[in-house]
Amino acid sequence: MTTYWDTKAARTVAGADAETRLAEAEATRAETMLRVEAQRLALQAQQTEQADQARARRQEAQAKVRRERRSERDKRRKERRQRRQQAITTVADAVSERAPLLVGAVAMGAPIVIAWNGQLEFGQAVMHLGALAVTVPIALEGSAWYLAWLTHKALQADKPTAQLRVWTWLLALTAAAMNVWHGITGEAFGADGLQVGIVRGLASLLGVGLWELTVMARRQRNAGRSLAELRTTLWRRLRYPRLSWQAAGILAARSPAYGADDAWHAAWIDRYGIGPEAPRRERRLARRIIRRQARMDRKAIKDGRLSMVGGLMIGRPIPIVVPADRTVPAPARVTPAASIEAVRVDPPARQSAKDRPKSIDRPSRRSIEPPRRDTSPAPRRSIDEHRQILRLLIGQGDISPHATAEEIRTTLRCAPKTAAALKDELAKGVTV
Repeated sequence: MTTYWDTKAARTVAGADAETRLAEAEATRAETMLRVEAQRLALQAQQTEQADQARARRQEAQAKVRRERRSERDKRRKERRQRRQQAITTVADAVSERAPLLVGAVAMGAPIVIAWNGQLEFGQAVMHLGALAVTVPIALEGSAWYLAWLTHKALQADKPTAQLRVWTWLLALTAAAMNVWHGITGEAFGADGLQVGIVRGLASLLGVGLWELTVMARRQRNAGRSLAELRTTLWRRLRYPRLSWQAAGILAARSPAYGADDAWHAAWIDRYGIGPEAPRRERRLARRIIRRQARMDRKAIKDGRLSMVGGLMIGRPIPIVVPADRTVPAPARVTPAASIEAVRVDPPARQSAKDRPKSIDRPSRRSIEPPRRDTSPAPRRSIDEHRQILRLLIGQGDISPHATAEEIRTTLRCAPKTAAALKDELAKGVTV
């Protein structure tokens, strides 16, 4: 430590030392203030950040709540819209379903009221039944509509309705005749009696006729037939009534699996010998040929040259089949002479050539034994020739369009593979 003997100098040094220490204290204080301020600012920033995070979490939670509420509101709105649309659809379906019934009820109800009024007047004015006159329309029209209701129930149960419909029309015709007679002979109508009687008679038939059309439409709908099929069936019945009746008979005689189109085709074969796809000129020629063959068969039966044993016809000549389509070129392995040669088809149920009589004028005695099978070698033909012969046999009705492969093989005397191929072509409609 420096020693000063001068007091002024000592004071000067002491003042400078004091100032130095004061400056150091100020610096320490300033540094402390800065450190405190930095800590305060850091704490404030941390608090601000925490507040921002809390605010963000609150906003996110609120946004989530708002989204959930909006989603729930949209869901409820969508459900209300769907319920409203479903209600509108249900009402529209009910109206579309019930509207024809309402229209039909009005259309059938109006002639019923007119007809019942005429029969009520008949019971009052002619039969003098008084209060019991209401039983006249109930006995006639009521019975007819009771049978119509039974027809409706039978149709729903998929049961026959022909007998019920016949009785319904009989009662309706009786009621119509009564209304016409009462209108013509009634003194209250004067000169207009004929018109009144006709209108009341038509009213008795109109309601039943509308109901009959409704039953027919419901039956067609239950059968699942399209409009084109119904139009075709109706036109067939109008244009070809005999063939339609014959096809119905064939369909009734065959199994239920036999189709209506197959029965229609079989009816054409029975009548014309060829199918409906043949031209009109060929159908006429085939019809004449069938009539001539029928006369010859009847004559042969009378002469004793044609008989039947065990379901087999004995004495019928074997047909000579020539392919009708001469434009098809013959295969390379078939000579021209063989391509134009008559092809003989020997079904197993027919008689061989040596068992037939040599002259039709002097028939020989035949045995009742079944004819023997032809043991001659099968002719060599191409599949095109087999196809032509099969088409011609189908057109003549000698073989069914739905024949099995074994029947085709036996008739044409071809290989099983060829018969199977021809059977597939028949199923696809190629050969026919």
